[in-house]
Amino acid sequence: DTAATAVIMRGINAVLVVLATLVASASAGFTEARTGIAFPDKLGGKPLNRLGVRTKGPIKVYAVGEYGDTFLLQMSYGVGAAKMSAALGDALKPRCGDSKLIADFEACLTKGLPNGAPKGTKLQFDTSGGGVGISVNGKSVGSVSGKPLASAFSGIYCDGNAVCKMNSVDDVGSDGEVGGGEKLITPVRLGMVGAAVGWGIGKLVC
Repeated sequence: DTAATAVIMRGINAVLVVLATLVASASAGFTEARTGIAFPDKLGGKPLNRLGVRTKGPIKVYAVGEYGDTFLLQMSYGVGAAKMSAALGDALKPRCGDSKLIADFEACLTKGLPNGAPKGTKLQFDTSGGGVGISVNGKSVGSVSGKPLASAFSGIYCDGNAVCKMNSVDDVGSDGEVGGGEKLITPVRLGMVGAAVGWGIGKLVC
């Protein structure tokens, strides 16, 4: 009857509103909880896999997102060009035995940061081409060829002695730790929600 149809339609509208909200949340990307820095869900067509935060004592220096063989560092704390370059160079040294490659990398990054790396600066490192391509705020500033360097840079965030804990985007909670706090909406979870919503609509109309 008319009353029953109205109830069903209100139920359908309610679940559709919830689903639309979840879609908007999922498509907006992810926010690293400890710094509040937002990361796109894709970079150059590559999906965001993991997030981490590089700290020095109580200071959160930058948040980092891993997009396969590309790494996006977003500064949470301002650092000078020489200091930022040297810090990454120091992280490369135990992972790469070619000191010239490391020196070339530091020189390239320093040159690409004429105003340093203030808060909000975005540093992108692409290790897919047999070297390391460097971009600052979306603009390429150079590259350094060398597979050992590319492998070593990836190791900074991916090997057993990574400089920070990298959390899967499927497991990052509101406190920034794996398994902690409210979970972020991810495409996998969104698919599960969509299936549940579809089932619910089916029950309403049957």
